Amino acid sequence: MNSMLKPALVFIAFGTLVSWCASSTSNTVDVADSRGAKTRSHAARHKSAPGGDVALQRGWGGHFSVEADVNGTSVRMVVDTGASAVVLTEDDAESIGLKTDGLSYDASIETANGSTSAALVVLDEVRVGSIVRNNVRALVTRDLSVSLLGMTFLNTLSEVSMGSDELVLKD
Repeated sequence: MNSMLKPALVFIAFGTLVSWCASSTSNTVDVADSRGAKTRSHAARHKSAPGGDVALQRGWGGHFSVEADVNGTSVRMVVDTGASAVVLTEDDAESIGLKTDGLSYDASIETANGSTSAALVVLDEVRVGSIVRNNVRALVTRDLSVSLLGMTFLNTLSEVSMGSDELVLKD
């Protein structure tokens, strides 16, 4: 596949991972683009929209990021519709109480930056504003600088819509 066609931070899982996914105070995060170059992105604060939905404002780096509550701990995440799953950095996984040294990093995944491995986990709760999901399938990897709010969360929503500078998550 032409590398120009790969969106930034795309996670495509192989083998069992494909079926598995189917069945701080700083306001900036480092985000790698499709070439692996890092840019600074300001985390957008979310606000409640009509009906309990959540509206996110585009950050300086062009990304939509959010302070999600994962297992009771605030985690800064970039919203990534190209990520098959919610993906946590090892540091964020540890901050929510996962023992990363006991995880089995045996799931092969492909990212825009190349192949790597990840551990499969299930998060008790992921909360973005008023939207709460329980038992969310996720990955933990050592090879990202920012966690991703991917499709194992986003697929549970009734709608995800994007305007020029706003992303709305509808419960």
